[in-house]
Amino acid sequence: MKKWIALLLVAALAWIAAPEPASAGLPYRTFYYDSNQSDWFRIQPIYTPAGAYNADFQEPADLQAGPDGSIYVADKKLDRIVVLRKDGSLDRRIGEEEGPGSLSSPEGVFAAPDGSVYVADSGNQRIAVFGTDGKFRREYKKPDSPLLGTEHFVPVKLAVDRRGVMYIALNSSYQGLVRLSPDGEFMGYFGANKADTSMLNWLKKLILNKEQLSKEKAALPKPIANVAIDGDGFIYTATAGGEGKGAVRKLNAGGVDAFKNKTLVNGNGIVDAALDDEGFLYDVDADSGFITLYDRSAEALFAFGAVDKETQQYGIVGYPTAIGVDSEHAVWVADSATKTVHKFVRTEFGREALKAMALYADGRYEESKPYWDAVYARNDMFNATFQGLGKVYLHEGDNRRALSFMRTAFDTDGYSKAFWQIRLDWLQNRFVLLFAGIAALLLLLRCGRKGIKRLLRRHPLPEKWSRPLGHLRHFGSVMIHPYEGFYRLKETRIPAWITLTLLAAVLAVKLARIYWTGFLFHPVDLADVNLPSELGLFILPWATWIIANYLVCSVRDGEGRFREVVQGSTYALAPYLFLSIPILILSNIVTLDEKVLVASLTTVTAIWLGVLFIVMTQVIHNFDFVETIKNSAVTVFAIGTIWLFGFIIFGLSYNLLDFFQELYKEVNFHP
Repeated sequence: MKKWIALLLVAALAWIAAPEPASAGLPYRTFYYDSNQSDWFRIQPIYTPAGAYNADFQEPADLQAGPDGSIYVADKKLDRIVVLRKDGSLDRRIGEEEGPGSLSSPEGVFAAPDGSVYVADSGNQRIAVFGTDGKFRREYKKPDSPLLGTEHFVPVKLAVDRRGVMYIALNSSYQGLVRLSPDGEFMGYFGANKADTSMLNWLKKLILNKEQLSKEKAALPKPIANVAIDGDGFIYTATAGGEGKGAVRKLNAGGVDAFKNKTLVNGNGIVDAALDDEGFLYDVDADSGFITLYDRSAEALFAFGAVDKETQQYGIVGYPTAIGVDSEHAVWVADSATKTVHKFVRTEFGREALKAMALYADGRYEESKPYWDAVYARNDMFNATFQGLGKVYLHEGDNRRALSFMRTAFDTDGYSKAFWQIRLDWLQNRFVLLFAGIAALLLLLRCGRKGIKRLLRRHPLPEKWSRPLGHLRHFGSVMIHPYEGFYRLKETRIPAWITLTLLAAVLAVKLARIYWTGFLFHPVDLADVNLPSELGLFILPWATWIIANYLVCSVRDGEGRFREVVQGSTYALAPYLFLSIPILILSNIVTLDEKVLVASLTTVTAIWLGVLFIVMTQVIHNFDFVETIKNSAVTVFAIGTIWLFGFIIFGLSYNLLDFFQELYKEVNFHP
């Protein structure tokens, strides 16, 4: 018995001491940006860490993937260029020799297609050029040009085009890139950023005189932080700040920005940008902490990785200084905090998704389809898959399937194109039937109206029904004859149930607009609709108007009673009730090309409502026109005050409740 007990104890100790199964997980999350919903959604990894390499780096300041597949790293502190192979192993070093090729604090490196290596040799204030063998060839000092003036020639980043023209970013220069010819001649400044025109500067120009303005510090453009070039010769500049506006610009030979100073998602703290051979743009952003991948129009697609200055974790960057993409689409990031170069490679899902996007961007729809299918098999919640397959089906003419996929992807533009074709086919096949149906409906309405009138003349309604029906008919007449309608309303006491019935009808129309408005004009998932919030935001302004209008107009000698204000404000909603019906119908039968019909009716409804509320105020309170406008403006101000007061009360109540909850926890759980 003792023997069995001893064996059981040994087994239990072995089970406790046994290591738990390890789980392979990335130290960061990957997100996909859905431009149709303007929001980020989590997704499986598209890139995964493949290595962190340290070739005795001390301060890797710049990095570029060369045309031969090698990775060129500028080590500022050790005064050299380190060349790594694709596997991260050391290939060679450049710039360590004594003599004219010796480097001093290099901050930028560029590997040209012919194998030449250009170095922004900041400490020596020059551009140093090395051959394919790593031997020093020549240098470019500050050009002898009066246009450069007294500006210090301290190059920090550079790119070289196919002609050998150099585009050089100088240290803290706000005039743009310096362009040098292959002979070292100054060709002018290129691609300067625009100066910030903030509201504060605008106010200063408005208030201060010329003498005071002359003493103000001029608003200068931000200096370019980094520069890159693609296979077509476009120059890309990276600039931090400005909430991402113009963070990356794509400049042609004339300096025109193809991105049109676009605000880049995850671009406020941009460090560097790089391009791959498929046209995808990559940046590393110290502010958001992500490596972000964009399409050819600089629309965000994916974000992955993480930045942590205290990092000790594989796959996390400490202080990124540069980014590059090699010929196999591996992403390399220079990290001066950990003194390493990180490598990220595409996952199978990433390869399939980005290949599908690249093929579709090239117009190769049929070739992209199997890749989209493969992506869909891996993730059936990825909206880009539905959008991609929807566009493929649209190109193939399968409009019904395209419609379904576009709706799932919330792609209103693609949905509109598919719907237009489906509608055209339907009209062509049923035109005669549609025409006959409309004619029959018009005839029925005309005859039915006359028939109802005859019936009412022969069999009039009881007296108890005539007055309520008159009140209901008056709801429509207020729209056409507002002054007459509100004067009659002021002299009439409307039963409360009539008012409530009209409000219920208006709310029913609001519900119909929430749930039955066409997808093109309400592209949301109905399951995500917060009905109490939607109805509250509809009712609250109307209810606040009644309170504010009554209080303001009472103080300013208005004659209207509270009941009359409620009645008038209810009848003033007539345009919303009646015009919402055609808006609702049109939203389900027009495309984006005809959206002006819906937009026009919506605008007419808003204007009509405003006019009726103003007329109601004038008639109910017996004001003249000028008094009405003044009091309406004061009412709007009072509404804002009521809302502000309500927010303050809500905030204080919430904090007070939270205080009592915490106090209760302390009393009960800490004896």
